[in-house]
Amino acid sequence: MKKIFVDDKRTFSAAKKYGYNCVRTYQQCITLLSVFKNVDVINLDYDLGGIETGLDILFYMKQNNIKIKKIYIHSTHLEGVREMEKFIKRNFNKVEYTYCPYCN
Repeated sequence: MKKIFVDDKRTFSAAKKYGYNCVRTYQQCITLLSVFKNVDVINLDYDLGGIETGLDILFYMKQNNIKIKKIYIHSTHLEGVREMEKFIKRNFNKVEYTYCPYCN
């Protein structure tokens, strides 16, 4: 199962227990996505400590036709979450989506 957890600050101990490949940056995530092509689960933060955000990862996934089964957003950045949710509803409407701001 291919699972990606993206966050610039949270610890990865819980995510690793659940089999996630954990990355801190947009570029690290894009590298994994370009290798995997299809992902079972992606767990995204909005803020990634740089210019790019979790929303940019979703843009990349759409533009590159990355297949995904489940998307989780764990960000507490409410405006960013709203934008990500809008994008998911428009572009990944058949994908299971969950907002869980305090999930690891």
